[in-house]
Amino acid sequence: MNACPCCRPTGLGRRSFLGAAALASLAAGPLATPARAATPAAGPRMAPDQALAKLMAGHARYLAGAPVPVAHGAEARAARAAGQAPFAAILGCADSRAAPELLFNTGLGELFVVRNAGNVADTGAVGSLEYAVANLGVSLIMVLGHERCGAADAAVAAARARLSLPPQLSDMLQPIIPSALAALRAGGDVLDGTIRANIARSAARLVEVSPVLSAASTAGRLRIVGARYDLDDEGVTLMS
Repeated sequence: MNACPCCRPTGLGRRSFLGAAALASLAAGPLATPARAATPAAGPRMAPDQALAKLMAGHARYLAGAPVPVAHGAEARAARAAGQAPFAAILGCADSRAAPELLFNTGLGELFVVRNAGNVADTGAVGSLEYAVANLGVSLIMVLGHERCGAADAAVAAARARLSLPPQLSDMLQPIIPSALAALRAGGDVLDGTIRANIARSAARLVEVSPVLSAASTAGRLRIVGARYDLDDEGVTLMS
């Protein structure tokens, strides 16, 4: 898991830490927000549409080659050390060419990023995003897939024929295979169809399996969107 909610105490495993945080939050209610650490950059909770507009404005700066200078110096790092208040969360692919912080011209503490091969809404990703929404006040989750995704390509190959794969890799591909099968039935560009279907499937799964995210979405406190990054023109396009 690439995004970590906070520095965990020595000797406490990741699963135990996230479980304890979730239990503490749910004990007070489905969307209780525990007191945050002092966060100098924190402000009023941003509405979901405002968060999306801010995210896409950053991407427009990236495309225009006119990024706003982002503070990464010692002073900025010290300010962020007290706590975090990201305005959006990204469930993205681990592909080295699709780094959300660069694509959306953001700095330290602005995005809560979870990445794995194929931008899959697996247990670790869902739990991390629950933390971002319930504990950090995030109001926007973007599921960000990308053109020519290697995980999606492998899922298409696995859907077409039985492959001999290492156990962990095989397990990782399982959530993408239904999207590959749907794309094979639909015909056309099977790989791109798989990528788009997988984005939509991951976005839908977030509210299907998580009462925390479902309740926030129903109440209008959270918006979940899918988007596709094109490696050729470098554009991020929102999906309906």
